[in-house]
Amino acid sequence: MVNILFIAEDTSGLLYKNFSYLEEELSKIVNIKIWRKSGHIRSILKKIEMAPDFILILNDIDRRMSPVIRGLAHIEIPTGLFVNDVHRFTKLRKNYVDKNQISYLFPVVRDKFIETYPEYRKKMKWFPHGVNIELFRDYGIEKDIPLLMTGAVNNDYPLRQIIVEAYEGQPGFIHHRHPGYRRYREEEEKQYMIGKQYAKELNRAKIMFTSPSVYYYPVLKYFEALASKTLLLAPTFKELEDLGFVPDVHFVPIHKHNFKEKAAYFLKNEEERIKIAEQGYQFVRNHHSIQVRARQLVKKIEYIVRRT
Repeated sequence: MVNILFIAEDTSGLLYKNFSYLEEELSKIVNIKIWRKSGHIRSILKKIEMAPDFILILNDIDRRMSPVIRGLAHIEIPTGLFVNDVHRFTKLRKNYVDKNQISYLFPVVRDKFIETYPEYRKKMKWFPHGVNIELFRDYGIEKDIPLLMTGAVNNDYPLRQIIVEAYEGQPGFIHHRHPGYRRYREEEEKQYMIGKQYAKELNRAKIMFTSPSVYYYPVLKYFEALASKTLLLAPTFKELEDLGFVPDVHFVPIHKHNFKEKAAYFLKNEEERIKIAEQGYQFVRNHHSIQVRARQLVKKIEYIVRRT
């Protein structure tokens, strides 16, 4: 069994908890030591009761890059760095990768990463989003929300702006604004529509809209909607389809000129709506759960360690 040192802040209280879920899943299948603080890697290695085969670092989830680990260029252990929002911290990240001679990069998006960091293409190990299917699932509750939109609506998401403007104030359309990136207490879930409250809200919807932003990211909402057995109406694009998302099989592709027509059709035609939602549900559970991602990550790391 491979030994992994995972260096990351505690994300369990953040809005975006996926890496906390990943830590839990990895702990079931590898020997893992979690380290939360900045510092020199040699000092950290002296303090942990493990000789790691691989070092994983997550430092770009919050508003600043943290934790900051120094001295990685001077050890023999292969190191991997997760990359989330590719468009943030670009200069800082390049400096960090070069100075520390980071061996591998695990971006959640592929095409924008290659466009932004072409010099790191050989270091890239694509690690797409996964969804916690114990949280995002079919709760068996009534689907009493005809049309749902959640999350940020700004210039990064022009289609979301158009959709909200088209439906705002109309009965049957609900829009939950982005609650903001910060730490949340468990008792705040209902107030801010996060965590289990958010997962149940997605499950209540017959149809959910989302979009990939101007960066064409396969955003987590693509995965969450399908995992909630809710029909997703959203644009399609190559990277999404390369992940196995099949238009009109797992979700319904839309653009700014046809989203109202598509939504009206699938609200009226329940049998077709349920069929696509079910196909998407099974697809995400089988191929894009956080459990699947953990196993895929371990296979990548084991391959790297064998070659080192």
